Amino acid sequence: MPKGPEGKAPVPTSVWTRPARSRREQPTLTRDQIVDAALELLDAEGLNGLSMRRLGTRLNSGATSVYWHVANKDELLELALDRVMAEVTVPDPADGWRAAATGYARSLRTMIHRHPWTVTLFGSRPLLGPNAVRVMDEVLAAFGEAGFTGFDLEYAWSLVVDYVIGAAGSEASWATNQSGTTAAEWIETLGPYLAELDEHRPRLSSHVREIWAKDTDALLEGHFAFGLACVLDGLEARRP
Repeated sequence: MPKGPEGKAPVPTSVWTRPARSRREQPTLTRDQIVDAALELLDAEGLNGLSMRRLGTRLNSGATSVYWHVANKDELLELALDRVMAEVTVPDPADGWRAAATGYARSLRTMIHRHPWTVTLFGSRPLLGPNAVRVMDEVLAAFGEAGFTGFDLEYAWSLVVDYVIGAAGSEASWATNQSGTTAAEWIETLGPYLAELDEHRPRLSSHVREIWAKDTDALLEGHFAFGLACVLDGLEARRP
């Protein structure tokens, strides 16, 4: 990142804002090929699994070809994040702002489940790529249909995004770290611990036994649907 004036923070940069290079200089390796390979690493191993060296090895290419397209890992992540934002859809708000907001929230949630590494990138940089810009413009149209304008419009759609990122991120973390383990199996494993809770914290023990006896996927879906409904109910109450 370029340095700012003395005593100032570094000047932010983005792969989307720097001038394009001459096509005459372009190497055989394309930007799409680089992003494809980066996504394979990210989806398989997360952010820690991606490095410029490993990417070059995966592409059977030297670092020069990669660095022609991206200056560093941050720019590569910008490209990867925008690529997966293409998976996010926003229904036509003509069918109602709430239906559009719900469809958008569920689409974003599904994308995060497919690509859990995206969670920590949201909020870390502006989303300037074409897919992200398309999504944001359509989301503004949906929440504008509800009557929100100006800062209230910004706060309304950001509230939904923040809820989805938090909920879907937690779900993705569970899926990654507890893959193949059900809540019911946890109940069985925690048998002695819960028996102790029965004596000292009977209310909590009873609640855990009741809730965790449910199918894990159904439980997570119930959590998400309830929370999203509460968020949208709150926005409905604040509509102009």
